[in-house]
Amino acid sequence: MKQFFKFTFASCLGSFLALMAIVFFIFFIIGGLISSVSQPDVEVKDNSVLVIKMDKPIYDREVESIQEIFSTTGLNMESNIGLTEFIAVINKAKTDKRIKAIMLDFSILQANGIATAQEIREVLQDFQKSGKKIYSYGDLMDQKSYYIASATDKIMINPAGEVLLSGMGAEVMYIKDLINKFDIDVDLVRPKSNAFKSAGEMYINNKMSDSNRVQTRQYLSSIWDVISLQMSESRNINIDTFNSIVSSLQGFMPKDALQNHIIDYIGFKSDFKEMIADNVVKENSLSKKSKVNFISYSKYRKSFASLQKVEKENIAVVYAYGNVTQGKGSDLSIGSETTCKAIEKAVKDKRVKAIVLRVNSPGGDAIASESITNEVIKAKKKKPVIISMGDYAASAGYEMSSNASYIVANPTTITGSIGVFGVMPNFSRALKTHLGISFDTVKTHQNSNPLSVTTPMTSDAKALMQRNVEQFYINFINRVATGRNRTPEYISTIAKGRVWTGADAKGLGLIDEFGGLNKAIQIAAKKAGLKQYGIISYPKTKGLLEQIMDTESKELSLKAFTKELGKPYSFFLQLRDISNMQGVQKRMDYILSF
Repeated sequence: MKQFFKFTFASCLGSFLALMAIVFFIFFIIGGLISSVSQPDVEVKDNSVLVIKMDKPIYDREVESIQEIFSTTGLNMESNIGLTEFIAVINKAKTDKRIKAIMLDFSILQANGIATAQEIREVLQDFQKSGKKIYSYGDLMDQKSYYIASATDKIMINPAGEVLLSGMGAEVMYIKDLINKFDIDVDLVRPKSNAFKSAGEMYINNKMSDSNRVQTRQYLSSIWDVISLQMSESRNINIDTFNSIVSSLQGFMPKDALQNHIIDYIGFKSDFKEMIADNVVKENSLSKKSKVNFISYSKYRKSFASLQKVEKENIAVVYAYGNVTQGKGSDLSIGSETTCKAIEKAVKDKRVKAIVLRVNSPGGDAIASESITNEVIKAKKKKPVIISMGDYAASAGYEMSSNASYIVANPTTITGSIGVFGVMPNFSRALKTHLGISFDTVKTHQNSNPLSVTTPMTSDAKALMQRNVEQFYINFINRVATGRNRTPEYISTIAKGRVWTGADAKGLGLIDEFGGLNKAIQIAAKKAGLKQYGIISYPKTKGLLEQIMDTESKELSLKAFTKELGKPYSFFLQLRDISNMQGVQKRMDYILSF
């Protein structure tokens, strides 16, 4: 009896302590929220330099995350930068007389691809048209960081820093040998013509197929042709000389980078800020006693009551970011249910005169993709639907784009990948060999368990899967052909699962025009006949408390580890995503090193 009371008391005590911990955590969160809300208005002083620290994850729009609670309470956790809001902030700074210059503080740029960097670069170049200068500093600059920095007026690198300028590279993970060690068998099923549809090859190969190597080299070269020309022109370096510098790694070390005009100065951040302050005084004819102030991007961002204004007539921007899945998804994944509802709401809203669907996705679930594509087709019959492609709009991401009224993409956008595949794992050998577990079956028909993961597939089941992917592929081809006003025969010649850049896709008729999100909004306004308009964003992002209650918000916390764990963590994310695949997939390989 004593033991009973002892264990009962211990159990109750444990439950009580757990409850107290939860209560404490909730009050901690509420306190953080209250403190952030009650912060005084930000004062932007005259003669200010806007300092933008480019070391945070960059998404298509700002996403609240649990990490930001700790940021408001002083624990210095990471937040993120939204491309939409970034563009709006820079546009405001361009005409703000208090802002005299911008200083970019670079590290490893946490953007998924080059197209995001290209949009950032373009809005900064537009800022320079005001006559104001932009200065770039980095303790370390990766290639995406330098691509942006190359367009600015002056660049300084820490004496112990590096400029990781090395050209384009792609890394694709293969786990055939790993799953063989665990006695796991995998069948990859794809249409017979889809030689370029390489995402499922990670299970059956331990190196790139010839087709995948050809397409990867092609789209990497296409991207490099665009950005290398832009970088060399901005730095006033002959393109052949620039490529020679990159090829021989003569831009890596600070002294080499300075000698080859890749950068302008070697020094420390504090020295650079002093130089910027002196330049601001001289260029604006200020008295020598004038104080130049440095204001952070986050503070300047908070100085505006609202960056997006709703008017009587509006453009709706529907964000579709991440892997395509069935169901609700999250702020960093595309759920068919949520995205379809967002498009439907934009169609029904009488204040909305045109829709911009911002697609930034390497693809995903085929059924989810079909649902979203169908909603786009319905929406186009009532209002102009303009696609703005981000870093990726490939496979399922391209399908949902193909039937819009007009498609806008950057030359460096990765798109196409019109193809499908399916994977079917068999764990029977692994379970028997390593755990001593085996299975036996009782069936009423020959194929009563056609897609079991614990017994080998029958020839009938394999034939069924093959017919399934072939039919999905035919549907995909027809969808694209109808949307792009081409014949299925033509689309078949450029499909086959092949990946294209925006630069190549335009010539193939897969997109209509080059540009970023701003360009897409302008086109939407023109097609709707609008001169003045507001912006309404869909779907609504999830607040912090909603995220705590919603298990789907785990995507946010997982993404927060990317910077800390680097490349190995990106491998984990791909393994996790692919292990969650169900049914036919429309996606591409997307671990790429830029």
